[in-house]
Amino acid sequence: MTSTLNQAILISMLVFSSALAGCTQETEALTDDEIGELSVVVTLDFLGEGNQTTNLADRLSNGSITFDPVLVAENVSAYRVMEALQLRENFTIDVTYYVGMGAFIHTIDGVSGAEDWSTYWGFYQDGVMAEVGASTLLITSDTNLSWVITPA
Repeated sequence: MTSTLNQAILISMLVFSSALAGCTQETEALTDDEIGELSVVVTLDFLGEGNQTTNLADRLSNGSITFDPVLVAENVSAYRVMEALQLRENFTIDVTYYVGMGAFIHTIDGVSGAEDWSTYWGFYQDGVMAEVGASTLLITSDTNLSWVITPA
């Protein structure tokens, strides 16, 4: 009996920790409180992998696309900007949530970084690799964000 109970507890813990590491949530549009006057311009740079995109291929120029600004209120996260943008522009993002680190966007419009991490989606603010993740980076002024397929 104790062995069965221990196995059940172990399985429950594994399922719970897996759910935390890889859970996804339904994307929602920006709320009225999140819409504001700060302009966030987002660029996606697929480099040589633009032909693998699901919905954006015909809109890319040299493997990248820069979208019209998303207008947000102060302290909206860069991740929320990306959620709003994907809804507005009809593409998808896939995200893994890491406990203590937040959301990591690993797939954009069907293009993923490599499983061996030889490439990944690098996240940049105003041309400089961000020091925090997109769910931690809060928008406080007009800014440019970009996600670029980046070799390790």
